[in-house]
Amino acid sequence: GEVVAMMIHLFRGRTSRDDDDDGGCCGTLTSGGTESILLACKAHRDRARDLRGIVSPEIVAPTTVHAAFQKAAHYFGMRLILVDVDERTGLVDVDDVRRNMTRNTVLVAGSAPNFPHGIIDPIRELSELARERGVGFHSDCCLGGMILPFVERLQADGRLDDVASRPDDDVDVDVIPPYDFRLPGVTSLSADMHKYGYAPKGASCVMYSSEELRRYQYFVSIDWTGGIYASPTLAGSRPGGISVATWAGMVHLGEEGYLELTEGIIRTTRAIREGIRGENGIDGLEVIGNPLSSVVAFRSTSPKEVNIYGVGQAMAKNGWNLNSLQYPSCLHICCTNLHCGKETAFLTDLRSAVEEVRAHPEKYAGGSAAVYGMAHSIPDATLLEPIARGFVDALFSG
Repeated sequence: GEVVAMMIHLFRGRTSRDDDDDGGCCGTLTSGGTESILLACKAHRDRARDLRGIVSPEIVAPTTVHAAFQKAAHYFGMRLILVDVDERTGLVDVDDVRRNMTRNTVLVAGSAPNFPHGIIDPIRELSELARERGVGFHSDCCLGGMILPFVERLQADGRLDDVASRPDDDVDVDVIPPYDFRLPGVTSLSADMHKYGYAPKGASCVMYSSEELRRYQYFVSIDWTGGIYASPTLAGSRPGGISVATWAGMVHLGEEGYLELTEGIIRTTRAIREGIRGENGIDGLEVIGNPLSSVVAFRSTSPKEVNIYGVGQAMAKNGWNLNSLQYPSCLHICCTNLHCGKETAFLTDLRSAVEEVRAHPEKYAGGSAAVYGMAHSIPDATLLEPIARGFVDALFSG
């Protein structure tokens, strides 16, 4: 309960002391971001079925939302409608989302930030659209949830002014847009403590704007021969040690500890961002959108000259583990405390990697470059599904 209370405070949720009408914001602990998202989708589905009679529920979200929304749709018999984002900014057009909403829409979702590119969706506009239509809105803060609140504090205190990105009109483009329960349209929110909360793996929190909505997350059986059974999450039981360790870590670090860690991470991230896209940036690469959190994604400006996946292979030789992404083809670095102070080394190696791939493309035609190149060239992408399933099978083979 104390961990959930701390998380609600962090995301500006109303408590029962603020408003007794609906019990205020509440939540439960889960095993990770995927379970948090699954439960939020289930709660909105069940509520819409109960109150609106919707039997063919739909979710509308940008293409960059976490795959857990696809998993939820698959598990719970929902239809997920994905809306394309702008290739340059990485942002979804709110009007496109509006056009894809129907009478069966039960949930609109957005990310703060998204996993692929580190872009914060227009949560204010999307959640207001959902509120106008009388449907729920989920803010997925699983990746950056334990970063963004502290970035806001650091910026308000002027501790990041020297690394802010400012265009010619001197308007600060690094201001974090609202993404949490300050927005009346946000009905649920997920955040992982096992990422930047420095808790052990298996610690996440799903929060709701009201106790009434949270009750739709539960499963209750009153006629089981084993007795009355009630379960708040997908798991029937889970290790209590993770919850205890999460509480201990959060109390130990405190707000000042999180502020200190976040400052180092954001300084490193913004140095990398500006080192790629700035005046003396890296020729052949461009940053996708304007990432404000701990993730920077970049792609090749001339794919025929610089294979971005080849760049990833070249970076791996120097010990840098970058995520390979698709649609568009790009790489990203997710900065953590381990990267702090290493931004110059990273940029130096990245510049050298681009030059190496440009000069010797034949050396980087295999590995992940070949895999993702093949994936993009297959006319029927469904052919890749049995390959992926076979990979999972191999994880459990004797």
